[in-house]
Amino acid sequence: METGKIKQKISSLIKGNKKIPLLQKLLAVISYIGVLSLLSMILVRENEYVRSHVRQGVALFVAEIICTLILVIPFIGWIIGFIGWILCILFSVLGLIKVIKDRKWQIPVLGKLAMKIKI
Repeated sequence: METGKIKQKISSLIKGNKKIPLLQKLLAVISYIGVLSLLSMILVRENEYVRSHVRQGVALFVAEIICTLILVIPFIGWIIGFIGWILCILFSVLGLIKVIKDRKWQIPVLGKLAMKIKI
């Protein structure tokens, strides 16, 4: 009985939700994967759900670049940059989970800044 539920859940994830087409869901997913967020930004359609995830993905990508630049600073930069990278990875994973579950989500602190990005 449990196996049937698991197969049904996996099948629904692969096929995509009826409310959100698979292509748009895919664009939202890749928006949380580093530089691919820029590709999503270029291909984004008029769907506000996808656009909100793309904005956050781009903001995370910029934060990753800033964390990488901070890593150049000896000692304190290594600590701050490492913590920043861990947070970026954590928020990317959480964003991916939210997209798979078809939910809108706002990243703490970055989310408000991300919504100001014009796409």
